[in-house]
Amino acid sequence: VEEKKVMVFDQVGIFLVACHHGFIECVTEMACSGKLAKYGLAAVNKVLDVCGIDQAIGHDIVCSSRKTIATSSLGCKAKELCLQLVVNEFHGFSHNRRCQLENHPSYLAGLGIEDLLV
Repeated sequence: VEEKKVMVFDQVGIFLVACHHGFIECVTEMACSGKLAKYGLAAVNKVLDVCGIDQAIGHDIVCSSRKTIATSSLGCKAKELCLQLVVNEFHGFSHNRRCQLENHPSYLAGLGIEDLLV
């Protein structure tokens, strides 16, 4: 990069994490850099650092996120801190049955009647 040249990516939105009460826990400005999985990983890392053991994170692409987290540098940390990934109530019913049984809050212990919709 030339000394006087500044590289800027286009902003494509924000990535945020909210608790089930609706409080914003983490906000990240997203840039179109071609590696959008990094925002989810950064948010998971922040939640694990701040909240610690036995946390559940719910969103609509848990199937692929579980694999991404497991194969990333956060894999061991997430496993040690018993991170639970859960699909939200609405998305779970529109997805395949196997994913529902593994990731839907109605079928998992510890989530009660939480629908994960904020």
